[in-house]
Amino acid sequence: MSLTGQVEAGVEIKAPASTVREYFCSKLHHVSSACPDKVQSVDLLEGEWGKAGSVIFGRYANEGKSDLSCKVIMEEIDYENNKITFKVIEGNLLDQYKSFCCFFQVTPKGEGSFVTWTLKYEKPNENVPEPAAMLQLCVDVTKDVATKLIPQA
Repeated sequence: MSLTGQVEAGVEIKAPASTVREYFCSKLHHVSSACPDKVQSVDLLEGEWGKAGSVIFGRYANEGKSDLSCKVIMEEIDYENNKITFKVIEGNLLDQYKSFCCFFQVTPKGEGSFVTWTLKYEKPNENVPEPAAMLQLCVDVTKDVATKLIPQA
C-alpha cells in the first residue's frame, strides 16, 4: 500500500477566475473576514503577497478544533493559468503527515469560474486517514470568499 496520495475537489463559483486567484494569491490576509469561523488569521512572514517564495502563517479551525495553525511557502504562482502551489512547512498538518502540498487552480467557466483544490500528501503509516476534512475546508473557504468578498456581477 502506498503512503503517498492525493485528494481533489472542485467548486463552481460566480466570480471571475482572475479575481478569485487574486484573493488566494495576493489577498489571503482578507480571507478571515469572509469566514472567521474557519480561518482566524493569515499573516505574511517573509516575502511579498502574490510572490513565489513568500512564507505565510495561518490560524484555522477544522474538525471541531479551533487552535490549528500552519506555515506555508507559496512555492509556485502561475498567473497565466491561475494556479498556486502551497507547500506546508510547519504546523498541525505535519503532525499527521510527512509532507503536504495544496494545489489551487481556477478556470473560467461561463460567467463565473471553477476552482479545483488538489491536496498531495505522504502519510507516516497506513493508519493515517486521507485529508478529507482539510479538502472540505478548502472548498468551504473558497465558497465563502466568492460570496462574501468578491462583488457579484
